[in-house]
Amino acid sequence: MADIEAYLDDFGKVVVSVSRRYYSGKTGNFYLSDSNGEVYTCLVRGHEDRQDSVMYELSIPADLSFGISYELHEKYGKIVPLQIRYIVHTKYFDELFTYTGNDLGATYHPGYTDFVLWAPTAVSVVLCVSLRKKKTYQEMRRTDCGVYRARIAGDLKYATYTYLINRNGVIVKSADPYALSSTANGKESAVIDLDEIRKIRDLPASKVLSDPVDAVIYEANVRDLTSNPLTGTMYNGKYLSLTESDTAYADLPTGLDYLSSLGITHLQLMPVGDYATVDELNPERGYNWGYDPVSWLVPEGSYSTDPDDPYSRMRELRKMVSTLHGRGIRVVFDVVFNHVYDTEGNPLELTVPYYYYRYSDNWYRSNGSYCGNDIESRKPMTKKLFRKVISTWMELYGADGFRFDLMGILDVDTVNELYALAKSIKPDALMYGEGWNMPTALPHEDKAMIENMGKMPGIGHFNDVFRDVLKGQTSDDGKYFTGYLTGNTAMAFDACSALAGHCRHNPYFWRFDDPEKSINAIETHDNLTVWDKMHFCCKEEPRDIRQLRQKMLIACTMFAQGIPFLHAGVEFCASKEEESNSYCAGDAINRMDWERLKLNQKVYEYTKKCIALRRSEPLFRLRSAQDIEMKTRFSVNDGVIIYDLETMDHACKVIINATYEQKYYEYGDLFKIQFDEEGNAHSEFIYDVTVKPHTVVVLKKEKWDEKNHS
Repeated sequence: MADIEAYLDDFGKVVVSVSRRYYSGKTGNFYLSDSNGEVYTCLVRGHEDRQDSVMYELSIPADLSFGISYELHEKYGKIVPLQIRYIVHTKYFDELFTYTGNDLGATYHPGYTDFVLWAPTAVSVVLCVSLRKKKTYQEMRRTDCGVYRARIAGDLKYATYTYLINRNGVIVKSADPYALSSTANGKESAVIDLDEIRKIRDLPASKVLSDPVDAVIYEANVRDLTSNPLTGTMYNGKYLSLTESDTAYADLPTGLDYLSSLGITHLQLMPVGDYATVDELNPERGYNWGYDPVSWLVPEGSYSTDPDDPYSRMRELRKMVSTLHGRGIRVVFDVVFNHVYDTEGNPLELTVPYYYYRYSDNWYRSNGSYCGNDIESRKPMTKKLFRKVISTWMELYGADGFRFDLMGILDVDTVNELYALAKSIKPDALMYGEGWNMPTALPHEDKAMIENMGKMPGIGHFNDVFRDVLKGQTSDDGKYFTGYLTGNTAMAFDACSALAGHCRHNPYFWRFDDPEKSINAIETHDNLTVWDKMHFCCKEEPRDIRQLRQKMLIACTMFAQGIPFLHAGVEFCASKEEESNSYCAGDAINRMDWERLKLNQKVYEYTKKCIALRRSEPLFRLRSAQDIEMKTRFSVNDGVIIYDLETMDHACKVIINATYEQKYYEYGDLFKIQFDEEGNAHSEFIYDVTVKPHTVVVLKKEKWDEKNHS
């Protein structure tokens, strides 16, 4: 702490912190001077004695101009810069400086490039442009709403740039928060000719998804999908690896062909926005999932073939998404809007200090994300940046939806605005996230969390109750607890609620007013894999029983109401060697294990059949909570769930036998087995069925069956 620090915290209010090292903190006779030679009287409104300092509150003129520097003088001769601080969180500041234009960033033209930066608390900004190893400096012009502008003549297609920003008494170098790309590790922002990116073939329009519950989401990491040398791709771990076809290991598909083989509708990619903790020039020396964002608009460079070429990462990401679209797979981008990695060094803080972060009523930085900072999603210019990210990922790269990390940090209004924007670009866009109730400095009623799902039509939430009921608790201290499908058949009634997507009322547990809001996952990138959890909660069971449990979990995910979600590898009993948080554990732990796929090929084949049945059977994709109330029935007998679904046209009966005993059922109606313990359909009509232990069987009856049979 310096001897004296002075902060502009409101219009007409300065707070001064004086260290007790400096005259025991006792001083006075304060006044301000500005860079134009003007002097302003400061009146001491009060002071507060603290352990290490004395805090003075000063009253000053409320109409100080922005864009010029101020210094505070005190009676012993110390002169310190006046730092613009919490005033940026006042309503009047927003009224003065919220910018509604759409030209922030660098806009390229063949004969010139416009640079536009929002930095209302800055005194001056100098633009530094680098082109062909030559640097050019130009002071930018301050305009309305605290926006700085400069126009540089010439063709800057391959130029890079930074800003030198004079604010709060220091000059800092910053990248552009609105830059579309950068050199390696975000060292410099890049001017981009978007026509060069759009030379990648147009992203094909696919058939509109009729309803969100028609989706089958598969979560994976770009690097993990092909980093295993056995994948057989040329560009292992890169965007381009997912544009390569005809790759296989042991006669089973890998990479892009593997994704196509599953029958999924959506691939959710873990963050592809620029993140901090992998050296893009030496990615093999580090590993991270990417939940440590630096720039939300810049694609991550470690997944590109040339991270120091700003165009490379953009072209290759666009080509990857286009190729996936060509295979009928939509792409969901995982975005981390709740925090940034380096609080002080991020371009957000460098350009407008204090503005983008959330604070408590006592002006402590909110830490509901447990990352040292929460983004203040309610601020107008934060929302503006979010909108730019959403529209850019969709319009430039073809994103079909978004998964929000720790969505409960964000506010309801902002999430709704972003969803409306996404739907205006693609009517079938998906948007969902982790709707946990995080301890962020936001009123309970404003958090974008599950408890407020009624305020967010169309927004999905990861259903942790679905997960914990079927699989058992997923936390480290809960890894020994079983769920219905891992041994605790006493939870059968709870499992009925889960299979209904928690959309049925009493006597069931009601949680969602629409099935599209329930994202049903037994495993995500967090915590132990299902297989590893069973090492603890089912450790006494032989491998073949645990494999049957894995299959039951996958089947129930696919046949439950709501939106099914699979994490990469669950379909072949993936293990991370019992690592419960593998975000930086390296390739050997996280990559797709193609040898394990061969070992558990039957589970993989079973998963494909589960997906195919869900996509072909409308009864597993009921469109509304009302439909679920009317068309589903559940009964429990000796630990077995009978899950009946019926419409005017046909009926399905799902028998889930999570017990150790074989079960026999006889019915008065004729059925066909639509899905047996191996996922196969039978052609013959039956009146009775035997269900083996730890298996799921689906029976189907159509109205014309009996007539046709007779």
